[in-house]
Amino acid sequence: MRGVADSLMMHSWLVLGFVAAVAGYDYTTVPGLNHDTWWGPEGKEEDTSIRPFQIKWEKAMIDDLVYRLENRREFVPSMDDTAYHYGVNTHTIGYWLDYWARDYNFTAREAYVNKHPQFITNMQGLDVHFVRIVPEVPEGKRKIPLLLLHGFPGSFLEFHEAIDHLIAGVADKDFVFEIVAPSLIGFGYSDYTNKQGLGGAEMAVIFKKLMNRLGHDKFFVQGGDWGAHIADIMVVFFQEEIIGMHTNLGMALTDKAFSMISMGSLYPEALMPNDLIGRLYPLKDTLQWLMREFGYFHFQATKPDTIGICVTDTPSGMFAWFAQLISMASRRANYDDPRGGLDLYTPEQLIDNAMIYWAPNKASSAMRIYAETVNWRNYDMGFINEPSSVPIVVVQAPDEIYYMPPAALNTKYTNLVAVDVLSEGGHFLAYEMPEQFAKLVISAVERILNHKQCDKSEL
Repeated sequence: MRGVADSLMMHSWLVLGFVAAVAGYDYTTVPGLNHDTWWGPEGKEEDTSIRPFQIKWEKAMIDDLVYRLENRREFVPSMDDTAYHYGVNTHTIGYWLDYWARDYNFTAREAYVNKHPQFITNMQGLDVHFVRIVPEVPEGKRKIPLLLLHGFPGSFLEFHEAIDHLIAGVADKDFVFEIVAPSLIGFGYSDYTNKQGLGGAEMAVIFKKLMNRLGHDKFFVQGGDWGAHIADIMVVFFQEEIIGMHTNLGMALTDKAFSMISMGSLYPEALMPNDLIGRLYPLKDTLQWLMREFGYFHFQATKPDTIGICVTDTPSGMFAWFAQLISMASRRANYDDPRGGLDLYTPEQLIDNAMIYWAPNKASSAMRIYAETVNWRNYDMGFINEPSSVPIVVVQAPDEIYYMPPAALNTKYTNLVAVDVLSEGGHFLAYEMPEQFAKLVISAVERILNHKQCDKSEL
């Protein structure tokens, strides 16, 4: 029987939304983690070739999708003046569903999602999809491999516009980027497994192997949402191989960090500047907000296949489920907006992303990352308090889902190079502000390289 302390700690992680399995000091011997697990069908051999890939949306799929959208059942009307208090407002959600059925240009958008070169390779039995931009390297410059990891309910498209800015933004630098942006396992055009146990830690191993296969023994990693969690694991497992990490969701899930934050309620000024105290304290308000908005997290972490049926069978249901999460994580004030603040994004942005789930039928399998990571198997690995010495730059947007002061971050990241505090932006930073996101990444890479005093032989 679990002790009361352990139970309370586990509940706290569930509330905060990011639990466990953040790495051990020797990834080859972490209990419960086999970095050679075969996740694909038995009897199939790993195809290590790098195969060009393009997304193709078949007419039969599009016709079926449009039919489902046009013939959706009438929604029960939202109550008066509830905005997004009860979730998606049924008086306003029809705008995007009608746009998807009648105004969305499937041909043009298919071309758009294919604008960057894409590839497939097989990793441990699963085909992994990724965008890869291989630059020309002018004389006097060095190539920086950069792994970009998305989250849920996002996709590799989170970085689609930011990639252009990342490429253009280094024109006057002494380096160029080779960019690799995969679909997480079970997301988009990456395969899912029918075997239990493939969570964030296992994905960290797979994506490290992917970068090695592409010829990179050392590389940078950037992540938000689940991408941040996977990056967190990578910088502990592979401290000699990750040159640096950039994250727009800096989270230290250590006992010391949570103790520090709890004690900080008594004297917040000891942890952070006065103008940032409201991002975390009163702690009661932060926890109430998390409890109110994170019901989806508990459901996906315990019963992903149930909600998976709902979002797989109806595009209206899938879009509504995603819209609620995007609304909540973009701006806290969206709670009081009848349109959920979704006008922050274009209809094409929202629908393009939805298509990356709908067309390959990956909404249900993508949700399983919650159940495969938020569990006692990962908790019992016991390495959540393991620090990382990898140089790290953290970005903190005002409407991020959780704020963590630098002193708490230092309990995990012992080489915290900088914390960039923004005056605008939310959880989906690369999607919402691609140009500024790219500038932040470029600046972080420069500072980390200077901090490490890297020479060309390291890359």
